[in-house]
Amino acid sequence: MKQYLTHNELRLVGKAWEIQSQLRKLSRLDIPLNKLLSPQKTK
Repeated sequence: MKQYLTHNELRLVGKAWEIQSQLRKLSRLDIPLNKLLSPQKTK
């Protein structure tokens, strides 16, 4: 399975069971999707 995370987009590529599993893992992070996709600030 591949996961691409860009500024405005989360793209999951793989078999259906892999994508379901990854979405479950992401939902347990307790981080809103817009925060996950927002650019990281570097110091």
